Amino acid sequence: MPSTRIAAEGVTQNGLLAGFARFVAAGGAAALTAGHWGLEREVLRVEADGQPARTPHPFPPEDKEISVDFAENQAELVTSPYSDPAAAVAALRRLQGRLQAAIGDELLWPLSLPGRWDAPERVQAAAFAGRPEWDAQRRYRQNLERRHGKARQVISGIHYNFSFAAEFFARWRTAVGSDEPEKTLRDAAYFAVMRNFLRHQHVFNALWGVSPPADEAFWRDLLDHTRPDLRANAERCRNRISSVRLSPLGYALAPDVERAIGVTFASLDEYREKIAAAIQPRPPALPLLAHEREFYSPVRPKPASAPAAGPAAPASNRGERFALLDALGREGVGYLEFRIFDLDPFEPVGIGAEAVHFFHLFVLAALFMPSPLISPEERLRIAERNRWSTLCGSSLLGEPCRPGPDEQAAAAALFAAMDAIAAELPPPYAQALAAARERWAGRRPRPIDRLREAVAAGPLCALELGLDLARRHRRTLAHES
Repeated sequence: MPSTRIAAEGVTQNGLLAGFARFVAAGGAAALTAGHWGLEREVLRVEADGQPARTPHPFPPEDKEISVDFAENQAELVTSPYSDPAAAVAALRRLQGRLQAAIGDELLWPLSLPGRWDAPERVQAAAFAGRPEWDAQRRYRQNLERRHGKARQVISGIHYNFSFAAEFFARWRTAVGSDEPEKTLRDAAYFAVMRNFLRHQHVFNALWGVSPPADEAFWRDLLDHTRPDLRANAERCRNRISSVRLSPLGYALAPDVERAIGVTFASLDEYREKIAAAIQPRPPALPLLAHEREFYSPVRPKPASAPAAGPAAPASNRGERFALLDALGREGVGYLEFRIFDLDPFEPVGIGAEAVHFFHLFVLAALFMPSPLISPEERLRIAERNRWSTLCGSSLLGEPCRPGPDEQAAAAALFAAMDAIAAELPPPYAQALAAARERWAGRRPRPIDRLREAVAAGPLCALELGLDLARRHRRTLAHES
């Protein structure tokens, strides 16, 4: 298998596989930027006082660029894939401007967690204009609310969809000396990326996570739908939490469910087998997952034919519930969906070019670094790293949140690999990496630091600050249109 050969290759001084040197020597440097980027932003519409808006979603259900997410007042902006990451951000800005124009005086809440939750009845599952042909989608959202709670469902973020271009894989084949079929080569590469992403996710969490608890009513509602052991941990860590969304409290699988499903990202066959088993009925209990889309992993493989958003509701018919898994079996992995970005409240569309370039560099490093299979012991270490980087990650260098030797060693290996790759890429990549190193060292504020400092400095409370930022972003995008 290509993945075995890649994992066993010699490793250079910066932690990269020898295949990277061959990739560059074969003229592959230009192909490093050959890919396709798409972005999906979830955003809550609110009134001037921060309460969730009471108006219906302003676009018809057929609109694929500005669709309705879980709630009627929660929109999802979906870009097409672009061959340049900056173009994907620009497209997201255009879509947000279009949404803002359609909602008049309403605001787009700039943070991942709602600013007010004293009237949760305002947040209702999407109605799809009451049209009968969308009844399955309504039932799907009602089921999500029963299983996970309304508060968890309205947590918003950004999905980063990425695929390597054909010319990249042509160079990759030469670099690793593979004669495997295209699908086999591609699938192995993408699963290698996913394993290494999971190994190093804590670095990204610590640098970019920014969804701390603020509104007390929302916090209590969220905890009411959280397992008792996680609830106790959350209460202890509340003042240090940097990212509710990326933690086990947020849009993630409960640890016991994750263990029961058992996906290790060893291969596409393992992934399909484990997810299919989790969707199957388990009398007398409910299945572990209602649908593949309910597998709330921070990264998921997708077939090229899968729509970027607008999930179809699961039905009793196997063809609908297993459609994505069947497409993966036929087509192989077409792109990766990273569900990793909290909304950056200081960016008009929740994400900036620097974050997009940093993450692309992260993905490249995840491919070119050794990617052995994840053992049960390593799964425990990964879970502990992610717990540290979300529930204890708001003061990176301050006790008791200082990263331990394991976290520091993993970050050092990742940064060394990214350094070597950035040297072959345009300047924005090296600049993004340099800024990230400064943030990791505590010499430059992260988004969570900026948010906490802004609230502490006053005179605005967290709610007022969010509304002020929403108004600023509306003006910024209005001036661009």
